[in-house]
Amino acid sequence: MKFCLRSRVSPLYLSQVDQIRVDYRDRETIPDLYYKYKKTIILFPALDNEIYDWNQLLQFDIACEHNLIISVLDSNIGLIAKAKNLKFMLAFPANSGWELEMMENIGAEYAYVGIPLFFNLPKITTQYKIKLRTIPTISYNHHYPFSSGVCGQWIRPEDLEKYDNYIDVVEFEFCSITREETLYRTYGINKKWDTRIDILIEDIDSSALNRLIPEELVEARMNCQQKCKNGGTCRLCETILKSTEEKFMHKIAEIVKK
Repeated sequence: MKFCLRSRVSPLYLSQVDQIRVDYRDRETIPDLYYKYKKTIILFPALDNEIYDWNQLLQFDIACEHNLIISVLDSNIGLIAKAKNLKFMLAFPANSGWELEMMENIGAEYAYVGIPLFFNLPKITTQYKIKLRTIPTISYNHHYPFSSGVCGQWIRPEDLEKYDNYIDVVEFEFCSITREETLYRTYGINKKWDTRIDILIEDIDSSALNRLIPEELVEARMNCQQKCKNGGTCRLCETILKSTEEKFMHKIAEIVKK
């Protein structure tokens, strides 16, 4: 599985990963970054009030030996990029097979996998060939006000290798440089996390102790199709995370002492 980090993190980590994500405001650094690291460059979207300088991007693409991918907020902009022989991807997730098929058909290099597709990856990846990306430390789309991410699309570092056959690239949420480097060390190097899961996955709304979560949970989540939100009775995520919460374990310890 490949990792993608922002261009502002330490050179130590940029030299280790497969892709470098460049904010649009930092686009002038692209030629130097590619010359130094020879990595695929992902240019993040321009803001709504910014206009792409296509001539500049074409020059950057040549400097990157055509290893530049432009992330866009609109499929029509993606088609413009394609017409100019620039690689592109959409900056928003595919939440259904219909959307994933659209991204594949218009020639996007990658698709962010959304909900509920995330919970049906073994089947989805046999039907569609587009490469998938995910952010393991975000449970849900924050444009919607969910109160909990327990049943969301988070991935523990211990479970990341289980997704090797389905997800091509992992990146992290927009956060401080220090946190992004910590997340990379946790997921890409140490591949384990012993303490509370909500320190790692901030929107999960659970103080479950990650070391106590059984590895069998990931197998169920990969194939469950998120039935708990579609009329099903499964409450496995909620039950397991509740039973491994720090406060729950303290109560058990008090009972045992008595």
